[in-house]
Amino acid sequence: MNTKDYSCSLQVTGENTLKTSFAVSFVIPAFNEADTISSVIENLRDNFAGQEIIVVDDASTDDTKEISIKAGADKVIRHNKNRGPGASFKTGIIHSSGDFVIIVDADGQHPLGEIKKVFDYVIKNPQIDAVFTERTNVYSSGIIRSTGKILINYVVHRLIEEKITDHNCGLRAFRRIKILPFIFMLPDGFSYVTTSLVLAYKEDFCIHWIPIAMKQRETGKSHVKVRHGFNTILLVFRLIVNFDPMKFFMPLTWISFIIGILSVIYNWVFYDGPGKNYIFFFLFGTLIFVLGILSEQMSVLRKEILNLKSKE
Repeated sequence: MNTKDYSCSLQVTGENTLKTSFAVSFVIPAFNEADTISSVIENLRDNFAGQEIIVVDDASTDDTKEISIKAGADKVIRHNKNRGPGASFKTGIIHSSGDFVIIVDADGQHPLGEIKKVFDYVIKNPQIDAVFTERTNVYSSGIIRSTGKILINYVVHRLIEEKITDHNCGLRAFRRIKILPFIFMLPDGFSYVTTSLVLAYKEDFCIHWIPIAMKQRETGKSHVKVRHGFNTILLVFRLIVNFDPMKFFMPLTWISFIIGILSVIYNWVFYDGPGKNYIFFFLFGTLIFVLGILSEQMSVLRKEILNLKSKE
C-alpha cells in the first residue's frame, strides 16, 4: 500500500484559488497519449458543459501536457516522475472538485455514448457510491494476458463472493467523498482498477453495473504488462486480509488442525503413540487463529477511524 503525499512533486496547471463546485469531475490518467488526448478532452468539453476535466500526466515524454492544456482541460497535473495509473487516479481524486469522479481512459477507447451512460446514471442517482462498467466486446489481448484475466476474475469471484465478469474496465465512477478516505490503500500501478473494485465490495459501497461497448485502440500500445496481473492477485489477497481477515486465516487454521489430527491418527496406527509432529501443527494453527483475531480487531478499528473521519 502507498502512503505518499501526492501534493508533492506535482506541477498543477489551471487550478484556481477560488474553488468551484461541479457535479462531476472527469479524471483522465495519461502517459504518452499525445495522439489521442486532444480528441478525448474536446469530446468531454463539448458534450458535458459545466463539468470539470482533469488530466493527470504521469511524466509523459511526449507533448501530452501541452496538448491537454491547448485542448481545454480545466486542470493539467503532471507528475515529475512516472508513478503509474493508480497514482494518477489518486492524484486526480485529490485535486477534483466534483461530487462524483468519472475515470476516462486517455487512449480514446471509451465511446462518448458509453461515457454518457455513466454520467447520466450518477446525475440521476446521487445516492450511488460507485458505478462500474462491463465490456460487451473485449478485443483479443494475447493468450497470456487473456489467461491472466480469467485467473484474476476467478480469484476476485472467490474472494468477494460475487460473479464479476470484467474486473478491470477503466471507465468507472465514484462518489468522491466515499472513495477519498480509502485511496491510500490503493496501489500506484495498473492493479488499482481491480483493487478499487474489491475495496468497494468489501466496504459495502452502493454499486451499479453498466454494460458498455469499447472501441479498439487505434494508435499507440497498451502499457499493461504480464507482471501487473500477478501484482494484482497479490494486492487483492492483501485487501482481503485488511478487510475480511478471517476469510484468509480460518482456512489456514483448519488445515493446520486437520493435518495435526491426521498426524496423531497415523502415529497411533503405525507407531502405537501420538508422536510429536501434531504439536507443531496444533501450535501453528493456534498462532494463525490468534493472528486472525488480531487482524479482525485491527480491521474493525480501521473502519471506525475511517467512519469518524468521514463525519468530520
